[in-house]
Amino acid sequence: MNLANEKHAVSAGGPSRVLGTLSRLAHTAAGSIAPHIICGLLGLLCARGIVFTRYAPFGVAAVAAAPYSSMWAAVLGGITGYLMPGNAAVPIHYIAAVLACAAIRWTLSDLLKLRAHPAFAPLAAGLPALTTALAVAFVNGSPGGTTALFVAEAFLSAGAAYFFSRTVSTLRGRRRSSPLNIQESSCLLISLGILLIALSELSVAGISLGHIAAVLAVLYASRYGGPAGGAVAGIASGAAFGMATTGLSYISGAYALGGLVAGIFSPVGRLAAAAAFVLANAIASLQVGGGAAVTTGLYEVAIATVLYLALPSKFGAGLAALFSESKASDRSEELRGAIVRRLDYAAKALDGVSDAVEEVSKKLELACMPDVGVVYEKTIREVCSGCGLKLYCWDKNYHENMERLLSLSPALKEKGYVLHGDFPEAFSTHCSRMNQVSESISRHYLEFSAREAAEQRVSQIRALAAEQFGMASRILEDLSGDLELFERIDTISAQKITEILRTLQINPLHVNCCIDSFGRLRVEAELTPQEKGLLDRPFVAKEASRACGRTFDLPVLTAARGNYRLAMAERPAFRIRTGYAQHICGNGKFCGDSCECFSDGSGRQIALISDGMGNGGRAAVDAAMAGGLTARLLQTGIGADACLKIVNSALLVKAGDESLATLDLVLIDLFQGTIEFYKAGSPLSVLRTNGHTSVIDTPSLPIGILNETHFSKSSATVDGEGLLVLMSDGALAAGEDWVIDAVDQFQGQLPQELAEELVGGAISRRDDGHDDDITVLVAAIEPLRERSSP
Repeated sequence: MNLANEKHAVSAGGPSRVLGTLSRLAHTAAGSIAPHIICGLLGLLCARGIVFTRYAPFGVAAVAAAPYSSMWAAVLGGITGYLMPGNAAVPIHYIAAVLACAAIRWTLSDLLKLRAHPAFAPLAAGLPALTTALAVAFVNGSPGGTTALFVAEAFLSAGAAYFFSRTVSTLRGRRRSSPLNIQESSCLLISLGILLIALSELSVAGISLGHIAAVLAVLYASRYGGPAGGAVAGIASGAAFGMATTGLSYISGAYALGGLVAGIFSPVGRLAAAAAFVLANAIASLQVGGGAAVTTGLYEVAIATVLYLALPSKFGAGLAALFSESKASDRSEELRGAIVRRLDYAAKALDGVSDAVEEVSKKLELACMPDVGVVYEKTIREVCSGCGLKLYCWDKNYHENMERLLSLSPALKEKGYVLHGDFPEAFSTHCSRMNQVSESISRHYLEFSAREAAEQRVSQIRALAAEQFGMASRILEDLSGDLELFERIDTISAQKITEILRTLQINPLHVNCCIDSFGRLRVEAELTPQEKGLLDRPFVAKEASRACGRTFDLPVLTAARGNYRLAMAERPAFRIRTGYAQHICGNGKFCGDSCECFSDGSGRQIALISDGMGNGGRAAVDAAMAGGLTARLLQTGIGADACLKIVNSALLVKAGDESLATLDLVLIDLFQGTIEFYKAGSPLSVLRTNGHTSVIDTPSLPIGILNETHFSKSSATVDGEGLLVLMSDGALAAGEDWVIDAVDQFQGQLPQELAEELVGGAISRRDDGHDDDITVLVAAIEPLRERSSP
């Protein structure tokens, strides 16, 4: 909105409209002024940076690299910094260089391609610095050594302008949370080191604030950037201070070595990294012996280290992106996008194949299914072709006699054969070969029945094949959706997790750390069977929380392709405590119910009960197969609907006779507190939350009966504490009201108590003389009030 429109809005509204307009104008003005203020302060700070004890080339570099829209603010800041009292020799030389640099940029401002060239900023800073310095040297008759320093100063100005311009373009063009490559992060760290030169002159009791800030920068760079980040930050700051002050040349090596060593020890923890930096700095200082300067440097390092340890552990976590390998991250992002698209295309293709197979199957079923009329046609050709009455029976009265034979079909279907008495009288009284006709019809119908059964089986297999293609399509869609949630790959956290596992003598086959669209970090690693026994889950969760600055839950191990998959997610907002009780029908050996409860490693708790048909060993096999297979598939990341299709197909082909089971599946999101219910022939469930008890009951069919099967679904949300009860149908044989009352009135602390109470109540209340398998699973959902590391 322009100013005229704002004035119109002011005149049209009342006091609230006026205040709102003034607020928007103030916000807009503040937003437009802020870049000028920042560039002005940076120009002033750079102008105060002194190298070689009396040269200040960085103010000119700041003017050359500042955004063109804020260039004059940088000019004003640079001139102000050069006019302030300081150690800079011939300040008028730098002021002239600043103005000349600004004039060059202003003159060439319309040449956008020239301004965008990487060499433009270095030349815009270096040439004015060199020409004005040579003019001063010529006027003053400076010796050759001084002239050489002026030339070196010009090159420093050009180099600093290059680093400044790269940093400005990187920060202005950087997307939120996008990582920088090693060149970009190095330019940023070198630019920061140059800015710290000005702070090195600020001291309290001889302690340099700039040195303290530099040590903090190196420690944080080593923490989030590892050895590479720490070494680059140490070299940049050390080299800058080495040029700024004589007598402290050891800082260049001390900071670089300290940053490298601190980066190496960063996966172990902040204390270890800080101690490594202090020791490395102390060892590097031995090259110059003692002295006040070295002692003061050690004090500065000690103060910075104490500050580093005193700051919150998550402080500076946003710096992690500055030290990631951008190109590798970009390649990972491109690869992730390509994989998601390919999976999506493959899912659509398989879905199309499923539709095509299903359509062809229906057409083949109509075309290939045998007709019982074929039985009678074969009999006519076989028996009646040599009969003298064929002309009368079939040439003249074909339709009447065929109708009489077709009337035999009910008797054929019932008995599988026909006798003389099954024929209509109008047919049997005129046929001279009744025994042969009845025998032929019975024989050909037997062949017909076998073929019909085979065609039905083939039709079932075709339908099952079509269902398998559709199921594969759903699996690919689930995997594509899961990958699409990953926003980026966190290579730094993966490196830290790898180092933590290696401290346990575990060398993982691979470690992947992914940040999803909700900002949560998920860790996956693959271990060999021999290394499974070395895993200390609490240790890994604690050290990973400390190293990555996030709070992790305990890792989960699942078998995968002969190895073991380790999955670990951030600690959620809720936790689950479970109780489980079971009664076997007739106190037998095999229970026809199967129960599973586990975490999938990504913040979801999964609970399920499967009830096989009947009881005993046969029911136990069906229930164990349905429940165990569902659990395994869910742990691999396959969605609930696709799991149901796979398990249903497995039950259909498991044996020739009927095999079915119910499936009661619950997915609990421990971050959001949402509960998703999936039921396939299972009885009701009971949920108590916020003092209210509700029943979840959605009609559905068991699995293993039909080719097509679907879950009936519902959902609920737990805001505070919740109590969830899953049961097999044996627990409800005496009704459901008493179960609901028991859940509503339960005041105990242990879910196991309620599970045993419900199983005992179901046994005692049943009065019909029958027994059944009973399984009860109770899950108490509680908010986590403490968010500290495990």
